[in-house]
Amino acid sequence: MPDADAMSEAYPAFAYMAGLEGAATLRCAVAPDGVLSLCRVDEARPAGLGFDRAGLSVASLFRASPARLDGSTITSSVRFTIRFQTGEVEAPLPWTGPEPTPEHLAATREFVEQLESWKLRGDEEIETMNLDVDPDREPRVRAIFLAVKAEFLEREKETGTLFLARLLTPEQLADAVAGRGDQPVPPDELYIRASDAWDQMGIDSGQRLKQLYCAEFDCRTGSPVSPATSTP
Repeated sequence: MPDADAMSEAYPAFAYMAGLEGAATLRCAVAPDGVLSLCRVDEARPAGLGFDRAGLSVASLFRASPARLDGSTITSSVRFTIRFQTGEVEAPLPWTGPEPTPEHLAATREFVEQLESWKLRGDEEIETMNLDVDPDREPRVRAIFLAVKAEFLEREKETGTLFLARLLTPEQLADAVAGRGDQPVPPDELYIRASDAWDQMGIDSGQRLKQLYCAEFDCRTGSPVSPATSTP
């Protein structure tokens, strides 16, 4: 089987962000050396989310035991199911450092408000990003994505304010506002601990994406067929 990185890279973008799991059942030719080729999709569930294309993209990374005839390996075919799973979502580790003062928060909020251009860039990015869904539902899925972004916009700004205020001292913030010099890169541990609100917002917005999408489209994975079977 492919490793976790290959499976993660193949995971359809919108399905991953919305925490939607899926599966694709493929039928492939198996060469005597176990290499798969000429793969086609028998079934993918939920439909329309790109799990069929994701399955095909990693099919060549699988290896199968070829069929044998009279003691020799021969070209055969195999039918198997590839499952894409997000894994259990873990709650973010809570921030344990000192919280910024109200004055520092207010100054950071003012700085964030001056960065309104990021909002427009974000909308443009969503308009052009590949969501990996089928073309017939892409306009609606993109509209759902934009609706959730708008719904979480104020929370996103407040979360960004808190995050920056935790990472930057008042002096560093003043330098950022004035555009003076490069800002120091915070230690990874501090960055991770300070991002708990970001992580929680990502979980919540993903759940909202799933809620809105599944209200319009079938999200059931069902039982897409069977374990791998090989035939001459």
